[in-house]
Amino acid sequence: MDYDILHGIVIEESEALSLSELCQICNVEVEWIMALVNEGILEPAGTRPEDWFFSGVALRRVLVVRHLQRDLDVNLSGAALVLELLEERNALLAKINLY
Repeated sequence: MDYDILHGIVIEESEALSLSELCQICNVEVEWIMALVNEGILEPAGTRPEDWFFSGVALRRVLVVRHLQRDLDVNLSGAALVLELLEERNALLAKINLY
């Protein structure tokens, strides 16, 4: 019986990733990440692309946007709106779980 072996890494939300690391992990082009920054979907630390660092939250956002574009053909503006709504929903659910 053949088994597929998956390899992965755990990234904490507080961990900082460079632009090249983020692109490599998500299997995307630098230009696409730059478009996400220009759209306001990602907010890197640093002033120039070669100095940019992204949090684990940015990694999650990239993966969600990639999924929305690939599977649902959502443009970047639509993806930004979906992310905002998902994050608002998650915040509300977290408040509900406190009670």
